[in-house]
Amino acid sequence: MKEIENRTDIINLVNKFYEYVHADPKMAPVFVMPAEQWERHLERTYNFWDNWLFQTGSYKGGLMWVHIEKNQSYPITTELFEHWLSHWFRTVDELYFGEKAEFTKNKALELGQMMNRKLNHK
Repeated sequence: MKEIENRTDIINLVNKFYEYVHADPKMAPVFVMPAEQWERHLERTYNFWDNWLFQTGSYKGGLMWVHIEKNQSYPITTELFEHWLSHWFRTVDELYFGEKAEFTKNKALELGQMMNRKLNHK
């Protein structure tokens, strides 16, 4: 294990996370999309974490709209948020340690709770 030091580490983290998500029957249906849309999703996710961890300015746009849109076609329940978080925490803990690793877990928890409140009124 090592600390998260750069964008390459973020890409490895996100890719490993989505390996787990795509293998999970509860989570995989949420992320079914055409290949070009998937590539955009990955790039936005890399940019999101790159921006939060290294203040690169690489992430542009809002976080909520895509989740609101997805929630209309596939309900993103509290249980699903908790499941998503468990995969994220597992992946971070398997690959990385240190301040930035803890930051990603705390930020994911904070964002997951915020999105859950907005989408599920909880």
